Amino acid sequence: MKSRAKNFASFLSTLPSRARGVVNVLLQDPVAPANLVDALDAWADKDPERVYLLFEKQRITYGEMRRRVRRRAATLSAAGVRRGDAVAIMMQNSPEFLVNAFAVARLGAVSSLINTALADAALEHALMQTSPRLIVAGRAELPAIRSALSKRETTPPLFWEETRAGYGTEDVAGARELAALDAEPSPEAPHATTLGDDLYAYIFTSGTTGLPKAGKITHARAHTAAYGFGRFTLGLSDGDVLYVCLPLFHSSGFLIGAGSTVLTGSTLALARKLSVSRFWDDVCDYHATAFVYIGEVCRYLVNAPPHPRERSHQLTRIVGNGMRPDVWKTFVDRFSPGLVHEFYGATEGNVNMTNLFGISGSVGRMPPIPWLDNAYLAKFDRDKEAPIRDARGLCIACKPGEVGELLGKIDPGRVTMRFDGYMGDSATDAKILRNVKEHGDAYFRSGDLLKKDWLGFYYFVDRIGDTFRWKGENVSTNEVADVCMQHPVVDLANVFGAEVPNADGRAGMAALYLKPGCHFEPQSFYDHVIKSLPSYAAPAFVRLLGEASITATFKLKKTDLMRDGIDPRTTTDPLFYRNDRQRTFEPLDEEAYGALKRGDLKV
Repeated sequence: MKSRAKNFASFLSTLPSRARGVVNVLLQDPVAPANLVDALDAWADKDPERVYLLFEKQRITYGEMRRRVRRRAATLSAAGVRRGDAVAIMMQNSPEFLVNAFAVARLGAVSSLINTALADAALEHALMQTSPRLIVAGRAELPAIRSALSKRETTPPLFWEETRAGYGTEDVAGARELAALDAEPSPEAPHATTLGDDLYAYIFTSGTTGLPKAGKITHARAHTAAYGFGRFTLGLSDGDVLYVCLPLFHSSGFLIGAGSTVLTGSTLALARKLSVSRFWDDVCDYHATAFVYIGEVCRYLVNAPPHPRERSHQLTRIVGNGMRPDVWKTFVDRFSPGLVHEFYGATEGNVNMTNLFGISGSVGRMPPIPWLDNAYLAKFDRDKEAPIRDARGLCIACKPGEVGELLGKIDPGRVTMRFDGYMGDSATDAKILRNVKEHGDAYFRSGDLLKKDWLGFYYFVDRIGDTFRWKGENVSTNEVADVCMQHPVVDLANVFGAEVPNADGRAGMAALYLKPGCHFEPQSFYDHVIKSLPSYAAPAFVRLLGEASITATFKLKKTDLMRDGIDPRTTTDPLFYRNDRQRTFEPLDEEAYGALKRGDLKV
């Protein structure tokens, strides 16, 4: 009861900012002048001593951030960066990351934000997909960049700076040091006037199922994200501190974290990376009033041992996406973080909603105004992996409680309903579905399966492709993974359908990462999954992972695991198969795999 009263009081206190956010989003002109650096300048003029950034032992004011951004913009301009150019940025979370990104925006150029976990072919693809004028890197990232581009005859000029507390030893030959160039005299670069439909950044998809794609983020979209999350969802004002431990190359870190704070005049408390052991110390020491989460971050915190300061914080609300239902209640009860604003939306998508009232498990609802609601939940054929069509060739709407693919009507005249696509027409066209409600219309395909209750609140069910068919039944990988992670020794479960010799469909395989100090208990795990799931949905195979198979943005990676499948020759990880006769999981060695191939062993 006290928690509800606290949440209600907090919500009321932020209503003015939230209401202003609604107006800002609705009035955002897709082609009017827009640039988040203008907000930095405005706050620096109004209150230059106000703290914009807290990072480890650094406190950087709005005035100081503006000075650094202008100095760096002059350096990049002298290096040849011009309006419309792409500049690849690959570095760890740090003040330098934001200085470079804001400096690029000040010049009217476009930041291409590169995942620091990429390597080799994937890194080469990401670096070169946007044809950057130059590459800005942290010193720690130089070896990976050089290796990825080693086979290319020509490469963009490479610039570096140290982003770590100490000083690295990586070879810097052939790269120019930005800090040294900043010290050289150069004229101040003029602040370019950018329009809403000009590009602000390229933010890449996570690459969980293939090479990452560069999503286009316009200045207008960056503004609506900052207004929508900073004001409408979180109600941030100049007294708030937003804690971000997510990578800045991800939309949640860059648009929600850095964008929301600079637009609202609040403070960004930035961590170099997620540290479960330091999380609550950071939140308390920075006096954070809100934080941004993604993926499995909340699960990691729930699974961690009790921390003496985990309820000594000043949090009143949090925002993010990907909190699974089995974690939600435990997280709220244990940590009392205030309102949980789970949201739905893809970096490049045009359907966005927020759970404004903290309703457990929901990703929110669309506005109850028809012209503001572009969402359409279409009945879906899981076998064909496409929406079902009626006799007229149009999609069929789901009834309350039915699962379907979420589609978003494309309206180029509205910032929130535009689909600016990816680099490359084929990737963009593949995400557009036509003739949905009427002939000639166009909708963005989210690739996500959701359901909606009778009040209009949506609930995430699955990612398309995250289902498989076994023994004539459709199986949800998320549902199976949730059950697996309820076993006391399992820290993380990555579930997918694996091909089985001489069998139709795909059998469930659970790749398990165990909690520290724990050991796999085959019979106990068997009893757990059989008790909680139908026989066809319970994993037929188990793989014990030596390390968690997740992306740098805490999303599960499946491509390599699916390629390895159940063949013990493809991995050194221990494999098991489900033996229903013995009611346990038994080792899947080459002898057992041979029996599967011959048909002597059935699953």
